[in-house]
Amino acid sequence: MQYSNELKVGAALVLAAIVAFAGIRFFQNVPLFGSSYTLYAEFEDAGGLSPGNPVRMKGVKIGSVEEVRLDSKSQTVHVRMQMSRGSRIPEGSHARVSGISALGGVQISILPGPQDNPEISPGSTLSAPPEGSTLKQLTAQAPALASKADSVLTGANLTLAGLNQQLQNPDSDLRQTLTSLRKMSGDLEQVTSAEKDNIRQLLQNLERLSSDLQSFTGENGDSLDVAVQRLNQSLSRLNRSLSSFEKTTATLDTITTKLNQGKGTAGRLVNDPSLYMKLDSAATNANSLMEDFQKNPNRYLEDMTLVKVF
Repeated sequence: MQYSNELKVGAALVLAAIVAFAGIRFFQNVPLFGSSYTLYAEFEDAGGLSPGNPVRMKGVKIGSVEEVRLDSKSQTVHVRMQMSRGSRIPEGSHARVSGISALGGVQISILPGPQDNPEISPGSTLSAPPEGSTLKQLTAQAPALASKADSVLTGANLTLAGLNQQLQNPDSDLRQTLTSLRKMSGDLEQVTSAEKDNIRQLLQNLERLSSDLQSFTGENGDSLDVAVQRLNQSLSRLNRSLSSFEKTTATLDTITTKLNQGKGTAGRLVNDPSLYMKLDSAATNANSLMEDFQKNPNRYLEDMTLVKVF
């Protein structure tokens, strides 16, 4: 079976197109047969980024850089990325260039946004993180940090110089204080050496006392229990006595209240002065009558019949 030249040329062109498409996707690190979509990113500095560099999110490759272009008007770098469909990038995500260009490890790192946000739509543009890179922050703060470090070192140098001057001067307060501390340390060492035997004996006595107390507690444990029980009984009786005393006090309080209110005979005697005067007058009359009876008994015995007992 023979084929015409036109058919052969057509088949060769189709095959060449397929090989070219596969080669392009292969060199761009794009899956040959997987579906993909396009995203864009903008940076102030590409940092050595070039087409074919990977795009990673949390260390996993999810796409590759397809084009890096500098905008002459805004002087910003526009990057076109080809992303695989299996990766989910939520809205609010940012992109940054990471790696070192000299080592050939430049890549784009995706900083994902909140997981609850919807997935970013194809053709969207990712911006750099608002706070900038750590290296940029350190670079911006480097002059202030250097100034602070210089002031701290200057202060430390002045402090050390003053301290050295104080140490070299025999009449300085610091030198005298150190001399006093050294003398005090020597005196303390002498006292400790002199009283070493006494301290050892004191510790031995304390140890012996602790042992004796433990032995006494172990041997007289029953007696201590009995003493504690008796003490508890005494406390119980005292508690009952206090309860009875409280009741008695309450009764006396009631009686005193009634006396103050004039209830009963005693209350009337306490609160009614006229009754007291009457009783006093009656007692005076009775006393006068008894005195008259003793002086003149015949006056009261005239009409009485004597009973003789034989």
